[in-house]
Amino acid sequence: MSREEDRTTRYQEGSLTLPGTVMLGTGVMIGAGIFALTGQMAQMTGVLFPLAFLAAAVIVSFSAYSYIKISNAYPSAGG
Repeated sequence: MSREEDRTTRYQEGSLTLPGTVMLGTGVMIGAGIFALTGQMAQMTGVLFPLAFLAAAVIVSFSAYSYIKISNAYPSAGG
């Protein structure tokens, strides 16, 4: 190819809003945390990984139960 490709950054003005940026960053952090920490725990626990995963599920169920109780006590139409 004799012609050089233009590699400058071009984007539409206002295409990335503050709420969009916050949501993108939060999603990336949560997603990376889920996969990275799960892999790290699998490496650390070895053959006991299913047991560690089950223990984490039991612990998280308490948090989920409290969210259910709060949402039933204070219902709203919002997310």
